[in-house]
Amino acid sequence: MESGKHSQKPSESQGRPPRLSVAFLEKVFLDKRGRAAALRGVELFNLKLVRDLCSLGVRVCIFADPSWAETIAGFVPDSGNLRIAQISHRSSGVVSGISAALSLRRIARRGGPFDVLLLGNVANRLVPALWLLRPCRYFTRMALVAHRETSARFLHAIRRMPGRVVAVSEPVAAGFRGKGIAADIAVDYGVMDADRFHPRGEGRSPGAPVRFCVVGALDNAWKGADTALAAFQLLPPDIRGRCELHLLAFRDPRPFMDIPGVTAYTWRDASQIPDFLRGMDAMLVPSRDEAVLRETFSQTAVQGMLTGLPIVHSPVAVLAEKFDSGGGLCARTPEEFAAAMRALASDPALRERLGAEARATALSRYVWDTERFLNRHLAQQP
Repeated sequence: MESGKHSQKPSESQGRPPRLSVAFLEKVFLDKRGRAAALRGVELFNLKLVRDLCSLGVRVCIFADPSWAETIAGFVPDSGNLRIAQISHRSSGVVSGISAALSLRRIARRGGPFDVLLLGNVANRLVPALWLLRPCRYFTRMALVAHRETSARFLHAIRRMPGRVVAVSEPVAAGFRGKGIAADIAVDYGVMDADRFHPRGEGRSPGAPVRFCVVGALDNAWKGADTALAAFQLLPPDIRGRCELHLLAFRDPRPFMDIPGVTAYTWRDASQIPDFLRGMDAMLVPSRDEAVLRETFSQTAVQGMLTGLPIVHSPVAVLAEKFDSGGGLCARTPEEFAAAMRALASDPALRERLGAEARATALSRYVWDTERFLNRHLAQQP
């Protein structure tokens, strides 16, 4: 499926500036998509980014396995600005990236270079593809949205590409700074569709249990669901008896179903998360780093902040930087998490104050604006 031209010649625009043309390359879209696979995290962000760019008049050519065509088109319906360049379904891994690079080169030779090569994330498997795109005769500049740490191999592949690296947090940006790359580096990220996350309209009844939640792909040990469970069980019985712990989500929640006061969930569609959070009173974010930086932004923490929830968080850098103006309590051990939970459970005024501070910070720093991203990082020459 291919629709729309990726570029517009100045003579065709009748005096108007030509539309920006973007080649979008991201490793996830080059893999075969399972029919029942849930869309999560960076996948959803990138689909919405393409949707928004097309609605703003940007001509986007996205390179994807044929199994993604229906999903992509569903996010960007009836858009003359979208072109899906399908990569052979027989390609996989590094080969799929090379196939995408060769397709991009063919399109650029026929229609002229793209204005921007937009890389949706850091990906070592795209390194051979990036070498095929050098020198940069197939696009004018590069833009990378870095959702995670880079590697030396990836840095070397983009080293001479002019443009911009847009990191999701300062710890991610630090891996690009001082490395001699041609692109400049910025930190700019936030929650898309942030207006869906807002506090509930009215308070809970005085006798209602105090609900704590942990949200994320909790099968990953570094998300710290075990810390939250241990903290909940450390609460004094009289406090624990009027609290609940909600864990969203596991592939298989059954191991936790026998703990009184604890509810574990399988994964929910992203559209259900705002209402789920509005049913909570506080959020726990006990993420921990291991050998590498695991938590690079924490969408769920910011979603909780926008909902007006006080946040009990671990001291990892990308979390700590979000609460320098209040809104959260820092905890390192299960005992410290339990102490913070006890304080929040016993003091509704504290929950309200910290929740208001968290929401104010999120609104001022962490709301995504695609038009701002376009004007700051794509449309402007570095």
